[in-house]
This record gives sequence, structure tokens and C-alpha cells, in this order.
Amino acid sequence: MGITRKSFLKSMAAIIAAPLAGVPARAEEADILVGATVPMTGPLSLTGLQYLNSLKMAEEDINKAGGIRGRRIKIVFEDTQGSNSTAVNAYVKLAQETKPSFFFLSSYSTQNLAVSPEVKKVQVPAMYAGGVDAIAEGGNEWMFRLRPADSLAALGMVDCVTSVLNAKRPGILYIQNDFGQGGAQAAAKALAARGVGIVGSEAYGQNDKDFSAQIVNLRNRSADAVLLFGYPQDMALAVRQYKSLGMKAPLVGSSSLYVTATLQLLTASDIENTFGVLDALVDPSTSPRMKDFVDRYQAKFGTAPDPYGLAYYDGAFLMADAMRGAGLEPVALRNWLAAQKAWDGIGHVYSYDDKGNGVHDVVIVKPKANSKTLELVKKVSIN
Repeated sequence: MGITRKSFLKSMAAIIAAPLAGVPARAEEADILVGATVPMTGPLSLTGLQYLNSLKMAEEDINKAGGIRGRRIKIVFEDTQGSNSTAVNAYVKLAQETKPSFFFLSSYSTQNLAVSPEVKKVQVPAMYAGGVDAIAEGGNEWMFRLRPADSLAALGMVDCVTSVLNAKRPGILYIQNDFGQGGAQAAAKALAARGVGIVGSEAYGQNDKDFSAQIVNLRNRSADAVLLFGYPQDMALAVRQYKSLGMKAPLVGSSSLYVTATLQLLTASDIENTFGVLDALVDPSTSPRMKDFVDRYQAKFGTAPDPYGLAYYDGAFLMADAMRGAGLEPVALRNWLAAQKAWDGIGHVYSYDDKGNGVHDVVIVKPKANSKTLELVKKVSIN
């Protein structure tokens, strides 16, 4: 294996001491092109900007550390906006015009599902972060997931409800799309397996602004905890309405609840008595490598990174190691990634199964008292 993240800081120090040391030895060779389809505009850009920033930072870091066997990488971005058809067009445009050696896809499951057939035709490895289980179940050997599957995240939420809160009458509130419906169904199934029945399951549309009817229904059924599956904008609205309607039952949110885009729309008071399940706790105190990532991201972009951004930063370094280890031939790249069983990233140790799932753990977190700073409650892993 070439330069790993563990040796990255050492390499950076050497570059600072001798600025020309990191210049590609064969600068005359063309850059290695990488395609990235990212929601850069529209409502999904709230989280999309996190991995846009992270990929730009990773591109810069990888090139400063010597690139790939002396060649620089260049990430070419296309905007998926907020629609599946635009996501497909963005991917096809990159595949036909840029012809990259690798792809990063949107973190939104509905866009990943729409693009998957095209990825299968193009036959170039792609990393993605959508959590819907159906993406991996589709059997696309060219797609590698960077985040926990929704079934694992739902299992973490259920673990919070049953073992942390000891709730007996939970309800579910979810956005009506592949992500929300899939998460709600997985949670209900996991609760049933633990002998806990739900008192109600309420859905809302992606563009809805008023969730009071659904929340009141759960209140009238005496829910003693509510699981919430949504995206940043709708989750922020739902949390505020949940509080304004006097709901006292703890709220357990999916991964979007505590991402930077959502927390920017909420106060510390809004998130009192809430819990959440995240891919990883992006806390500088957890490790020197996490501190380096968080500090440099904040200094560069003026905002805190979230687990989505961290996933793509890890993914870019994993891609770089794959290119150093296997070269650029697509099948060799794919096989190298599929063989990874303990690649040590900042957020996770990535281990790919036969469906392209690389992450097998989540964390349950909650905000500290009178604060939006998160603290670890427990880690949940599956073998």
C-alpha cells in the first residue's frame, strides 16, 4: 500500500519544510480525472455542500502529498440539484465527456437508485453514501457504500429506544420516499423482533411544511418515544413543531438530525430531550486524525464538518490507496476495493462485504445540556 492516512501528517510536514518535495515527479503526465455528482444547488445542497467541500479538501491534500504515483488527481463536479433525472444526466455527462477513472455519487438514496443502472453500463467504480438497503441489494458490483445502510441506522435507533430509553410504546414519523419509508419499515421490524409494538406510524410529503396532524396523532396514542426519519429542512421544522405542540416523549432522529445543516436551523433548546444515530461522532477529542480533519475543515470553510463530509473525505483517500495499489484499470480497481476488510479511515474501519457495504457501525449520541455539542451515548456494531 502507498501513502496511508497515518503517514499523511508526516508527509504534510515534509512538504511544508521543503515545498518542492510534493511536486509530482512526472508533471508532464495528465491529471487523473475523477467525476463527482453532488447536489450543489436546491434544497439537497444543505448537506451536498459538505461533501463538495470534503472532496475539494481531499483533492488538495492528496495532491500535496504527491498524488497518485506522481500524478495529480482532478475532481470534476456536476450538480445533481434536487431531482433524480438531473442526477442521471449529471452522471451520464461526466461518463461521456470527462471519462473519469472513478466516480463519487450523491449521498441521496433516491438519486443513487436512479443512477445505479448507468453505473452498471459504464463499469467504472463509484462510491456513494445513500443508505437505502435496496441500492446494495440491487447487486451492482461497481458501487461501494461509504456510510451505514439504513437498516443498520434503524437498528441503532431501535437500540436507543429499547435499551437507552426503555420505551414501550414508540411511534414513528417519516418522510414519504424510499429513504423514509425504508427506514420506518426496518425500525418497525426491528422493534417487533424485540417484542415492542409501535403505537403509530405517520408519514409526510417531502415538500410539506406542517406536521402537526401527524404529531398530534402520535401524542393521542401516548407514544413514549418517537423515531424520526427525514432530511435537514423537514427535520428542523418537525422538531420545532414537536416542541411547540408540547410533546414530552424523547425524539430519536435519523442521521440528518444532528448534521451541521440541520443544527444551523435549530437552537439548543429545540434539541433538548432528543437523541440521534450518526455514522460517526465528528469530535476532535476522539483522535488526532479527527482533530486534524475538523480543525482544517473549519479553518478552510468556516463551518464544522459533519459525518457526510467525513465519509467522502475518507472515501477519497480510500480511492487514492486503491489507485496506488491497483492502478487505473476499472476491474482491478473494483477488485482492490472489494477485497478491503480493514481499511483504517478517520470515521470508520472500512470492510467491504459482497454487496458493497463498507461501514458496519453507528453511534448513538445526544446533545450536552444547554448545548448543541454532541456526546457519545453508545456505539452499535454488527458483524
